[in-house]
Amino acid sequence: MLEDKRRNPRLDFGIPVIHNHKRRMSKDISFNGTFIKKNEWDKDMALLPIGSEIDFSFEFLNEDDYIDVTGTVVHHGDNDDGMGIWFKKIDDKNKEFIRKFILEYL
Repeated sequence: MLEDKRRNPRLDFGIPVIHNHKRRMSKDISFNGTFIKKNEWDKDMALLPIGSEIDFSFEFLNEDDYIDVTGTVVHHGDNDDGMGIWFKKIDDKNKEFIRKFILEYL
């Protein structure tokens, strides 16, 4: 069994993500990262190489409220089912919003 190396709590909660003008879903979210998964209808989603930078937006509340994030791909999921992303650039206000959101549901 693999040891969980996460330093922060993870919320297993799907949140809509906009990447390359396509709506996808996260699988989970933590204070410092997320996992963007391939969806059944989006099997052609190309996984970026590990170490690649990725820009995307979370759609937490509604279609008018976005949180923009620049991240780094840190791993691919089992069977290449998505990408683990570390938050590289996110403004402090939005980082605090994510932290409170996670703590509210834990």
